[in-house]
Amino acid sequence: MKVGIIGYGITGQATASLFQDVVIYDPFKGYHDTFALNKCTLVFVCVPTPTVDGRNDLTALQTVLTELIPQLSDQIVCIRSTILPGTTRGFQQCWPQTAFAYNPEFLRGHCAFEDALKPHRVVVGADAKWIGEIVADAYRASRACIPQLIITDSITAEMIKYAANCFLAMKITYANEIFDACNALGVDYEQVRQGVSLDPRIGDSDELVVNPNSRGFRDECLPKDLDAFISFITEQGLPLQIFEVIRDINYRLLNEAPKILDKKLAEGR
Repeated sequence: MKVGIIGYGITGQATASLFQDVVIYDPFKGYHDTFALNKCTLVFVCVPTPTVDGRNDLTALQTVLTELIPQLSDQIVCIRSTILPGTTRGFQQCWPQTAFAYNPEFLRGHCAFEDALKPHRVVVGADAKWIGEIVADAYRASRACIPQLIITDSITAEMIKYAANCFLAMKITYANEIFDACNALGVDYEQVRQGVSLDPRIGDSDELVVNPNSRGFRDECLPKDLDAFISFITEQGLPLQIFEVIRDINYRLLNEAPKILDKKLAEGR
């Protein structure tokens, strides 16, 4: 199966590495051939969706779809960019002649290729069964070692992405709060972390490791996704306060980290 990749950043490159027959489109990186995309069965869209003023900014995604969909024929357009629940269905209504799917990425920036090849799961969201099966077949034939392939509808797939990232944000925040409690009580946090991690319901992960000089979460994904999800659920009228608490604690942690480092430098440690 020939696969197209629109957007050749980290996500696009990691996705492309999974397939043997790949067409790349990214004018910013020298890939301009839209005609080649018409030879593909499936086209993955991997463009940035930043959070601007607390909201999921779809400008780049909408621009790409508006420019390229009229030039495509019967390709499935599978979005990998992070988008809020209901977005794929909105695109489907806007372009009813195009088959859309959503396939969230769960890649860490520092090891995106490894995560792509050895994912914990692959989630495929499509509102027509045949669309989901074609995307799933592409993954079954890929280089990825997939322990679990979940085929669901688009809005559920979108929710899985945000639920996962918001949970990771909560996990990091929780670990930092326990770290502070341990310091106040004269308890070794590392021993606490190891003891807690042995419970299979909790497990061990990078999110439980606390760096005293770099508190909270500050990567490219978690802060922006948490902010966008807070705005989204607020607009839905849902009184889900835990997400705002996580954000507030993280702001405090991020502000405290430079002060802790300055103090250590002043003390010569």
